[in-house]
Formats: sequence, structure tokens, C-alpha cells
Amino acid sequence: MGPWKGATQVAPGGGDDVESFGDDKRGCSGWVKRNPVVAAVLITLTILGVIAAIVVPVTCSVHGCPPKQAEDPTLSLYKNAPVRLVAAFLSDVDVADLVPPILKQYTSRVQMALSNLQILEAVDESVLQIVLDEVRKRTDVEFVVRDFVLKAPTDITDPTAASSSSGRRLQQAYTLNDPQLSTTWWFDRINVTGAWRLLNVNATDPQQRTSDVVIGVTDSGAFVNHPDLIGSFWENPAEIDNDLRDNDNNTYIDDVYGACFANSVCSPTSLNSNLSRCGIGKNTFAWNNVNDINSHGTKIAGVIGARPNNGIGLAGVAPNLRQMVLKVVDDTYFQYAYSDVVRAIDYGYAKGARIFSMSFGQDARTSATPTNKPSLDAAATAYRNLFNKYSNALFVAAAGNEWTSLEGWRSGNYTYSPCMIATDNTLCVGGTNVNDTIFYVFAFNQQAGTNFGPTTVDMGAPAHSIYTTDIAVNRNYSAPSGTSFATPMVAAVAGLVLSALGGTGRATPQTPLQIKNILMSSGDLLPSLNNQFKSARRLNAANAVAAALTLARTNRTTVVRELDGSTAAAVGAVTAMQAWEYIWYTGVYTDGAFDNFDPSFRFLDYYVRLSSNMQIGGMRYGGNTKLLVTSHMRVETTGMYGLQVIQSGITRDKWQMSIGENIMYFRWVNSTTGYIDLFFPDPGFYNITIWMYPDYATNLDFKWQSPTDPSYLNRNWFWILNFDSPPAPVNDPNVADKPALWHVAWNEDRQFDTWIYQYGYFQANKDIRRYRDWQTTVPDFNFATGADLRSGLYGTGTAMLNPANYVVYGYARTNLAPRAFSQGVAFRLRGPHTRLFINGQLVYDFQSTSVFQTVTPCVTLASNQSHEIYLYFAAMLNNTAPVGIQWANCSSPNQPAVLSTNYVSFSSALATKFFYSPNPNTVASLPRGFRCDAWAANGSITRPAPNNPPFGTPPNLTWMYPRDCPAGLKVGSECRMGTIMRDLFPSITWNFWNVRCWTYWSGSIKNGVSRAFNLPGVHYQTLAGARTYEMFGDGLNFYNYAPIRTRFASNVYQLFVLDWVALGPLWNRVAAQIVWDGTDNGNSTDVDNFLKTDSSRMILPANAAAPYMWQNVTFVP
Repeated sequence: MGPWKGATQVAPGGGDDVESFGDDKRGCSGWVKRNPVVAAVLITLTILGVIAAIVVPVTCSVHGCPPKQAEDPTLSLYKNAPVRLVAAFLSDVDVADLVPPILKQYTSRVQMALSNLQILEAVDESVLQIVLDEVRKRTDVEFVVRDFVLKAPTDITDPTAASSSSGRRLQQAYTLNDPQLSTTWWFDRINVTGAWRLLNVNATDPQQRTSDVVIGVTDSGAFVNHPDLIGSFWENPAEIDNDLRDNDNNTYIDDVYGACFANSVCSPTSLNSNLSRCGIGKNTFAWNNVNDINSHGTKIAGVIGARPNNGIGLAGVAPNLRQMVLKVVDDTYFQYAYSDVVRAIDYGYAKGARIFSMSFGQDARTSATPTNKPSLDAAATAYRNLFNKYSNALFVAAAGNEWTSLEGWRSGNYTYSPCMIATDNTLCVGGTNVNDTIFYVFAFNQQAGTNFGPTTVDMGAPAHSIYTTDIAVNRNYSAPSGTSFATPMVAAVAGLVLSALGGTGRATPQTPLQIKNILMSSGDLLPSLNNQFKSARRLNAANAVAAALTLARTNRTTVVRELDGSTAAAVGAVTAMQAWEYIWYTGVYTDGAFDNFDPSFRFLDYYVRLSSNMQIGGMRYGGNTKLLVTSHMRVETTGMYGLQVIQSGITRDKWQMSIGENIMYFRWVNSTTGYIDLFFPDPGFYNITIWMYPDYATNLDFKWQSPTDPSYLNRNWFWILNFDSPPAPVNDPNVADKPALWHVAWNEDRQFDTWIYQYGYFQANKDIRRYRDWQTTVPDFNFATGADLRSGLYGTGTAMLNPANYVVYGYARTNLAPRAFSQGVAFRLRGPHTRLFINGQLVYDFQSTSVFQTVTPCVTLASNQSHEIYLYFAAMLNNTAPVGIQWANCSSPNQPAVLSTNYVSFSSALATKFFYSPNPNTVASLPRGFRCDAWAANGSITRPAPNNPPFGTPPNLTWMYPRDCPAGLKVGSECRMGTIMRDLFPSITWNFWNVRCWTYWSGSIKNGVSRAFNLPGVHYQTLAGARTYEMFGDGLNFYNYAPIRTRFASNVYQLFVLDWVALGPLWNRVAAQIVWDGTDNGNSTDVDNFLKTDSSRMILPANAAAPYMWQNVTFVP
């Protein structure tokens, strides 16, 4: 925040340490400091006379006395308001320079640090009006308002205490000992611990900070030494607590937890002002008397951050975050001056706050009058301007407690500020009660409760009997009611959502809207809130965090990928096709929540529906299911669009649609048909999401108007876009000589009935380690007959596990070599049950016992990069068209080739990862056996890193088997894998190591069973890119997934990797690289079962050869 012109600042020590701001020592306070005796007389006897006899005649002679003031200070918003204006200009203008010279000594101004807002204060109303007139004469004024005040909604004391018999949810990970949690009914109702669990909040000490998110509380301050609030406050990293210095040079001394922006001492032009005494820290109250005497802010602080698990009181919603104290309530009139809020927001935003809790407003019953309308309009303009200036922040505002419909305000063109401010970063919060209905009480012969409105109040949160912290004179705890306490509840969850999205550093101007829509769409849908709140939902913390984590992981709801948006390539899609994704869950319908965080529903199926328009139907499943339908809408022409929906087989309360980050609220003209008008500001791809509880007969038919065509029609605008490149595992040396082949792994079965109507089988069983009976490689995966399939998989003379088996099921995997794609490609699939994935994206789901061939839609593939293909299949060896895949170029951008002869093998386009096919002319000279490397590591053997360093990372140790094999493990020219590390490196002293040995191998683990020796730590084995052995931490529990039988073509080798992670402090003396082959019961003396190198079947690329090398390690960063 910039300096006040004409103001002085005094340090806590007294009047001798004076710091001047501005060009000179102007203003009343500066004159008083220089002339204390004269000032005392003038102040007590003649100040009114001076103003009347000098100021007014001078100003009238210069400008003329206006017949009527523009802002009547007796109106409710101006009554007792500071004599200030707030202004912003479109050019570089200092409002102080607009003050007539003769009046400059009666004004002071301050410039906000992070916006162009300026505040000017005058000694009386007549001077202020003259300056306002001067400002309004200019043509470059962006905004100007006379300062005004709002009030906190009156806390409601309800003689009927709320209680709840509902059980605790998701509490198993959090055994909290706060004695009043049984009284804090709202804590479980909004599922706080469910959110904590998703964010991995520490179960023992939930106050342990997990994010940089800070919630700014613009209120009456806080009792910062309350025993249940200690540790919950933001701590200024640039300030040293209790050293009585302004360490960060921002005027405020010891502003460790925040600062005060109200009261006379913190008002820059007051005679008693001294901003340096307005910091808020642990001990500042002892010398600056800044405290929460109102108690409103302390109650809010408990809702947000009361410390859990400390044996007293309650637990707050977001103890893992921090709250910043921004005192804006004047202790004389208990009101919120706009100029003080401006200064507080500027301060808080500069210090990192991106969520602000604002529990104040007007009296909704009495304020909306024609007399008050100019001041209400000015207040609305002021807050709208403020929120737009700080667009990366979300402002959570209270709806008020006057039991008044704000729809009446809207219909009369009134604005209830700040709750009804129409910006994307404002969220208006109403109240609910213990029965999950709208909050209302009749107490002490009067009605009270939340204000409401289906277009004005966004959502609800508990507001009735909110047990929370209080100031000492109120015995430290109380249970007030009102939206003042629903608001910080929502603000706290907004902070949790922001932390799930990546924290403060990831906040952009789009983030507040993302958070707002997540909160509004993830709450519990309550029939009692229909036509009361816009979303008809009550806050659910766990659902909100789950939605945020999904958004953070997938980035699926970005509104515009590229401004041109003309092609999938333009928006960076790796694969694209015109279709819709259907994701199914099964369970029992209860509350109608439109989200995927519902333990009563579990995943059922996932498939792609080949439709380029927006007709949502043909349901694969019905009753007791939940469905998520998604796609991307390509918008080429910006402007206004109309959307019509005609529903059948479903009611409108059983589905919800979002475009981008906005929930669609349709205008329903009857029970089946609704409309909505939408503005698309930019060309590009917009994500569409539809949640529903369907039946088999459910159908939603969406038709669109465009800016160039007013007819409602089905439009072919919808695309599945996949932005994920093929997986790039750490354990891949990425050799150049990749073979053109398919890697096939499969199991056997005796009947095909297992797959009839098992639509979701291959989606639910995508773990490739499930298919381990057999593995082989084939040059092409397309078999005309069952005999061809049997021969391709088993070769000649190999028997199946059971002669009665005739079904094979598993996967065929390969990689397309980088190439240019000038047009889309389509794939022809053969077989009764196939699922095609490209780069992890499901492209086609096919199942039929009568039709054995189909064609996928055109798929757009990004050029000049590898693409990974998985074809999951279930095939019958007695079928005439058992299984296969071919491809063809599309005949037009979105039209697959029609002729069967267009579809051909694409084996020549393959370069399969994790396999090696060396040049036959040089294979004899290649190194054999294992290459091993080790890296010194930091960390703990109980929490090892998940993977070793990537290939190519320079090691500290290098050796090779069998070349460097200890004598006791040699078997002729080969080596048993059982080396005690001290035998190789007796002088190494570093405790923790990551070790990797690797080779390309044409063999396989005997019987698919292995075991490894390791002191507490981790051991992995990986074959052909699949982790086939895992042992975690304790050296005892292990899991085998290796294929049992292997048949590879000549000169084909699969990548085999052995990883040890964090061997432990005894590795140099007793740890060994023991790997047993074919048994899981080995011991250190069972050398005959050690894995043994095989130089005829284990081969390495030429660049893998390396000399024995060691270096002692003294430091690891």
C-alpha cells in the first residue's frame, strides 16, 4: 500500500520516533505533532468555528456552495461512515492533485499497492463533496464513490439448540478428542474429515500445514491467544513477532497474523492515528490495544481453523490451512467501512490471501427504499470494482439473516452488497439448519433466518447453532446462528478446494469461477432448497475436494484450449475422435448428488458412444445406476448460442449438465422441454459434462441454434480429446532397434459365456498383470481363422493348459513409430469382444456374438510422436473370425473408409517399446548379462522413493554380471544373482542406495514366481514394461505377476529390470542382490535357485557396456 499524503506514523515507543510520508509534513495530524499546545486549544474550543468561518467561505468563494449534497450522510449506508472517497482513474492521476490548493491541508490520500484504487479522506463532509465534484468533472474517471458502511448480520440466539443424530462419516482415519464435536453437528454434516482424508491431512495433528493457501477474514479481528485458535493463523514470513519493528517495511509493526484497518488509531487522518500500531500478532494487544471486542471475528475464526485433537473445544473446517486477520470493524459503531475493506483486501492479497470471507451486508428488510437506492447502487458499483481489481481471489459473502427474499431486491433493481455482486469471483452463501432445510427460527417474538432467492443466493451451508470459539468474556465458546458462520464454512472449504487445485501459486483469474462452480455443483442436492438457493445444494466439503482433485488430475474442464480451435492438433490433442464417453457407476439412489464421490456407488463400466451430435440415449444400463457423459464441443464461431433439450424417460431433477465450468440452468416451458442461451466468447473446444440417474428408456435430445442459424438442430460439433502422450516409464533405456511386433499376453478359459454381457470387463481389468498364463510376440495381430490364432499364439506342437479350453482372453500391445499423419485413420476390429485403447483413451468397445467385425470412427493422431496401442480381446479358437486389427486412412476428415479392401496391416509402422531386436550382423559383438548401477540417496528405508532415477542418470557405482561376479557365485562363465554388496564395494560407507540391474532377455521367470532379499526397503522386477514383482518395505510381503510361459520369435528380447530402492544402513555389510528364480521360499544358502545370468539369452545394447566404477559419497543434495 502506498503512503498517505499528509499523514504521519508513530512507532510504539512514543512520539519521538516519527516517520513522515509524502513530500512534506502536511495535514492535521502532522500540524498537531509540531504544535501540541496550540492544537489542544484549537481542538477543544474552536475547530468547528475554524471550519465554519474559514473552510466553508473559502470553498464557497472558489466553487460555489452546492444547494444539496450528492450523498446524504444521514442515510443508512453513510451514517457514521468515514469522511472519505475511493476512486480509480484510467490514466496516471493522483486524486490528491485534484484537491484545490487551499484545501490540501484538510485532506490525505493513499494509493493501493496492487491496484489503481486510491482513498482520500477529508476533515469534513463539505470538503469531501468539493473534491468529489472535482473528480467527477474528469473524463478519465474509472470509478469514484463516497465511502459507506455495511453491518454484520445480527447474530441470532435461538433458544432451541440444534442437535443431530446422524452418524459420523469417514471418521475412521481421524479419531479426534475435541470434547464438543458431539455438539458441533455441522462438522459431520458437511463431511469435513472426508475432505481431510482426500487431502492426506495428518491424522494425529490435522493442524499440520499442507498448503500455502491463506483465507483472509475481513471482520472484527480475533482473540488470537484463544487456546483453540493457537496455530491457526497465517504468520507473516517477513515479520519478526514481538520485536516492535516493522521488519517488512509495510508500515505495520509486528503484523504477524494480520493488521487492523479500522478504529481511530488505524485511520490515517485521525488526530490520534498511528498506523504503525495497527499490526496484529501474538503479543501486540499488550501495547496497541487492537483486539476483537465485538467477538464476531473470533466466532468466524473457530469455524475456519479451530485446532483439532487438542482435547478442548471443537475442530475447524480447514485447520491445515491458515487464516489471516483483517480487522475492518470499527469498535465504536461496529460497522464495515468500504475504504477499510479496500485497504484490507489490498494488504491480504499482497500477502497471499486468495479466499476472503465477508460476513456483512445491509438490512434486507428495510434498506431497499427509493431514498436509499442511490447509495445502494454506489455500494454495488464499489464492490464490483473492488472484486474485479483482485480477480484471482474468491470473495465469499453472507446472504444475511433478515428472512427476506432477495428476489424482491433483484426485481426492483436493488443490489444487496456484497452478496449479490454479479462477478465470477463472488459467491453468496445462505443458511441451512440441522434438518437440512432452509435456516429459519421464530425467537423472541420475531422471525429470523437466512435471506434466500433462487437467482440471488448461490448455495447453502449450516447456519443454525454453530458451536465455535468466542472471546474470553463470553467464556471462550458459544453457539450463535446466522449466515455469518455459514460464510466462513464455505470460505474454508473454498480454501481446501484451492489447495487441491494446486494452491495459491496456481490461482489465475479463472480459478475463482472454477472453485465457485465446484462448490455449487458438488454440494448435497436437497429438495427443501429448491427455489430457495440457485444450486439447491448444501455444502459438502469432501465432494468439493474430490471434484477439485479430479480437475487437477485430468484438466478435463478447461474451457478454451486454443484461441483458433479449428483442429484437434491446434489444441494439442494427442488423439481425437467424434464421440462421447460414458462412465457408469452402480448403487442405490439416495440424495441425487451429481458427483463421483459417493461410497454407495462403485464403478461399473466405461465405453465410447460413436455419435458426433448430442443425442444422449441408447442406455446400456438402467435402474440403480449413475452415469457420467462427457465430450468436447468445438466452437468455431463466437457469439450467442441457443440450446434446447427434450427429455424422456427421466425427470429434470435426475440429471445435471455443465459446459466448461458453468452449470446449466434451463428455462423449462413444460415437463419435457427446456431452453438456455449461452455466450461463447472464444473459438475453441469446450468441455461438456452430464451427470444423470438414467433408466434404459432415458433419452436427452439436445439441439442447438448457432449465431448464423436460428434453427434448433442436431449439430456435429462434439469430440473426445485426449491430451495424454503414451506412458514413458522410468525404467526404459529406449533403445533404437525396436522391433515391429505385437506383445501378446493371455489366459485361457473353457467357455465364452463369461464375456457375454460383461460390458465392463476389460475396463475394470485393465491391469495387464492379470494376464500371465502365456506371453508371446507376433508380427501382426490379425487372424483369419481359429487355427491361425492358435498357431500364432502357441506355435507348433505346444499344447494348451487344458484340451477343453477354447477361449483365450488378454491383450495385444504395440507402439506406432513416430510419423506424419495428414488425415485421420480408422481401425477395423475383428472378434466377438474387443476394446481398443490408444494412448490410454478408449477408442472403441465392441461386443457381439453374431457380428464379428466393426469399424471405429476416424481417429486423429498427433504427428511425429509414438502412440501406444492396447487391444484387449476375448476370442474363440473355434471361430471363423476370432480376433484382429487393421487400419485405413479415412476417406474424409470424419468418414472411415468403406471398402473392406482399404483395411490393411500396419505392422510395418510399428516400433514396440520395451523390446529389442539387435542387428543380426552385429549381435555377436554385443555385451551380455546385466548392467548394474547405484545412486546414493537420501530418505528413510520406511518411506523409499517410488522409483529409481531415470536411465541416463550418472551413477555413483557401476558393475556388470557375469563380468564382476564374486568368485563364490560363479557357475562357469555365468553368475548367480546373490551378491553381498560388501564383496563388490567394501569401502563404501553411504547408508541409503538406489540400485538397478537390467538386461534384454528372451527368457522368463520360472513358473512366473520370484522372490528377492532386501533389508527394509523396496524391490521391483519389470518385464516388458509391466511390473511383475513387488516387495514393499518390510522385506516379507511380496507379490508375483510375471507371465508363466514365454515364447518369443528369434532375435526378440524383452526388457528385464531389477530395482532395489533404499537398501538401508546395513547394506554395506549384509545386504545382498539375491533374486530367486522359480521359488518364493528361498533362503540365502539356496544358491541353486538363484536367478542366473544366461549369456545366450541376455543381451545388452553396445552403449550399456561400462567399466567397474565406484566413488565414495560424502553428500547427497
